[in-house]
Amino acid sequence: MAESSRQPKNLNYFIPTGFKFMIDKIPNVNFFCQSCNLPGLSAGQFLQVTPLRDMPIAGDKVQMNELRVRFVIDEELQNWLEIYNWIKTITFPDNQEQYKQENVYSDGMLTLLTSNKNVQYVAKFTNLFPIDLTDIEMSSDVADAEVVASDATFAYTTYNIERIIEER
Repeated sequence: MAESSRQPKNLNYFIPTGFKFMIDKIPNVNFFCQSCNLPGLSAGQFLQVTPLRDMPIAGDKVQMNELRVRFVIDEELQNWLEIYNWIKTITFPDNQEQYKQENVYSDGMLTLLTSNKNVQYVAKFTNLFPIDLTDIEMSSDVADAEVVASDATFAYTTYNIERIIEER
């Protein structure tokens, strides 16, 4: 009797702690990164009107979700300031010298690891730029010193996923 090809070859689960994140422009954020997402995407659709029922038709444009990164803020605020200064540079700077058109974008990479910590996939992001940086929350009524983290959100032109390890 032939072996069924319906059974998956790899029965290991995806481990959400198995990742490495890097954006060329912000090395301190990369080091302190706690979490990030592999953005999803959605395809548009339109309705074809018919006398009996409106029929959904596949759209021709894809909408990619934002890339979100959470990182622990270092004592000197270097990583938070990397993104803060990047946003200031690409928006309304205080003076003409701050505005540098060549510093708007950066490429990035999200590496996904197997359960054995081997590189399995690499998602390569093109033309990333920050669109949001969360506040730094401070409080004097905290009993134990807590690690302070911040979230940054990025837009990008596109991303592609490349498989590094061949299928078994």
